[in-house]
Amino acid sequence: MSPERLGNFGTEDTDAGGEIRRHGISASPGIAIGRAFVVDADRLVVPRTRVDDVESEVSRFEGALETTRGEILEICADMTERMGEDHARIFDSHLMMLSDDTVVGATIERIRAQHLNAAAAFEETVDAIVRSFDAMKDEYLKDRAADIVDVKRRVLRHLVGGSTTRRALDEPSIVIAQDLSPSVTAQFDRAKVLAYATDRGGRTSHTAILARSQAVPAVVGLESLSARVSDGDTVIVDGNTGTVVVNPAPETLEEYEQERRRFQELEEQLLTLTGYPGITLDGREFGLLANIDMPSEVAFAVEHGAQGVGLFRTEYFFISRDELPGEDQQYAMYRDVVERLGGRPVTIRTIDIGGDKVARYLPVAAEHNPFMGWRGIRFCLTRRDVFRTQLRAIYRASAHGTVRIMFPMISSVDEVVEARAICRSVCDELRAEGVPFDENTPLGIMIETPAAVAVAEALGREADFFSIGTNDLIQYTLAVDRGNARIAHLYRNVHPAILRFLRQTVLAARKREIPVSVCGEVCADPRAVVLLIGMRIDAFSASPAVVPEIKRIIRSVTFDACRALLRRVMRLRTTAEVEAEVDRFLAEHLNGGGGNTT
Repeated sequence: MSPERLGNFGTEDTDAGGEIRRHGISASPGIAIGRAFVVDADRLVVPRTRVDDVESEVSRFEGALETTRGEILEICADMTERMGEDHARIFDSHLMMLSDDTVVGATIERIRAQHLNAAAAFEETVDAIVRSFDAMKDEYLKDRAADIVDVKRRVLRHLVGGSTTRRALDEPSIVIAQDLSPSVTAQFDRAKVLAYATDRGGRTSHTAILARSQAVPAVVGLESLSARVSDGDTVIVDGNTGTVVVNPAPETLEEYEQERRRFQELEEQLLTLTGYPGITLDGREFGLLANIDMPSEVAFAVEHGAQGVGLFRTEYFFISRDELPGEDQQYAMYRDVVERLGGRPVTIRTIDIGGDKVARYLPVAAEHNPFMGWRGIRFCLTRRDVFRTQLRAIYRASAHGTVRIMFPMISSVDEVVEARAICRSVCDELRAEGVPFDENTPLGIMIETPAAVAVAEALGREADFFSIGTNDLIQYTLAVDRGNARIAHLYRNVHPAILRFLRQTVLAARKREIPVSVCGEVCADPRAVVLLIGMRIDAFSASPAVVPEIKRIIRSVTFDACRALLRRVMRLRTTAEVEAEVDRFLAEHLNGGGGNTT
């Protein structure tokens, strides 16, 4: 796979022949070419009228809510049968909304106070909520606005008329939409979806999450692309680079056909390595782990050769709900992951919530700079009730397999000491209650702030392992928001400063004799992979689809050659010089597609 290219989100280039090319956010890798299936916004004309019998109108509104609830429950049941309970949980927020007093109560109050018809009252109420969501900086909350709009449309259809079903996806197609709510996505025949491309959405949107779990290419954040596409148009979706091309010129189509064949051949070739270890030509072995968001992704990870889960992001389970999940609910999910792994290890990261990932049921004040705000371990140490409940659930799950606990967003030794003390207290509780758990569950930390790098050796006295979270580490170190199109080109995986921080962290881990892994987008960058091999990290943790490529690279090089490359690179001054030196190395060692196949 090529290094991630973060283009100018939503930018467009139209050639003389009518080809439209847009760059968005890569949500799921792969390349798809096919006919467009445009999902209509399904806008309804809502009349605004005065009603005299307000109680009758309130009853009509309540009836529409109940009918909508039945529809969603039916879709939810179908999705559970086809895709599993994990995916069906995304409808929890839809169902809660139908009884939320902020929505229902406010609508009824409008009907009674203004003698307003139910459809107009409901639309006004929901639109006001959506506007408040859109004004927020939080990416997750903006994505959740799509859920509210989906519920609004369903209720309005019952109040003003209109179909409650959408056109069927009759043939393999690329789904194009402004946005895709869970209820809409759930009605598609998975076997006929070639790819997704949406105007809205981010990396936490339902479209992105579902696409990754289904291994379907997807690009989101394309702004107004859907307005430029008609049913039947030929569309290319390149989930590797975040590019979508509409009505491609013949030469563009041929180029992508070749790229798709190459990608498919590479995927097939890489999957033949599934049963082999990640071992270099001179015998140095590296662990290969997967990053997941939901239990259903475990099977995909194992199929792609992951030896375990190096990062289980638990926050999706929290922010996809309208109420705080209890201990038993969390325990059931963690146990599910542990048992699906069948003895393979899983590293469970405690909730990285707060700041830019806010759960609606938790009171969080708006922050000017949420990425440097109340999040990660800072949230956990402040909301100890939430933290302790999660820790109890994780420890209980540890009785069923190999579990490691990891704390995010660490910036000081004090935070680790405090978190470990809470863990000891939780263990004392469980022990006193006679609840089984693994007494030797390792406690590790994520190194993702420059401060953590600076005190890594001291942190190593308190942590059982390190996991370097490169996404945030690069962003904080280079002061680059990689979601900002104007400066995204400055986000560089092999910037000399990043390489020095990575090596410094690895050396600190070695001195303290604790394992160190690397997770994040750098694992999808061959340049970074060979340099990390030279640094002698213990394991890579990446998206499941990336694991086979990392293994191919490992099995195509020697550790000694990577170490020599690292020594040369560390003497260079600029990112361009580093990239050029590593590219020469890759051309020599990887172009032939050889490597260790035994």
